[in-house]
Amino acid sequence: MSLVTIQAGDHRLVSSVTNDGVNELQLKPKDSVTAVIKSTEVVLVKGESGALKISARNKLKGQVTSVQKGEAMGLIAVAVGSLQFGAAITRQAIDEMQLAVGDTVTVVIKATEVMLMK
Repeated sequence: MSLVTIQAGDHRLVSSVTNDGVNELQLKPKDSVTAVIKSTEVVLVKGESGALKISARNKLKGQVTSVQKGEAMGLIAVAVGSLQFGAAITRQAIDEMQLAVGDTVTVVIKATEVMLMK
């Protein structure tokens, strides 16, 4: 496995890619790539996350821009600078966290869930 660091504006994302994947994509420094993350793989933390010890490599502070609630699930849109993330989470989690537009949250994503396209 290889860890690939992506510079996205002022933010960095880390992706864990197989060595075969790195070779197939012919990845090298300064290459342009697109990071793809399924909304079901995005975790949100509300409140102070500084003391939180977590193995996920990607922790990005942002602002909630949209809250869509369904019967069982919802979709939370989060802006992290110029980056946009969607988090598909349960309706119960939305209600328990009292998520609302304008809230500050931390987007958490494991490096293994960041797919790369070139």
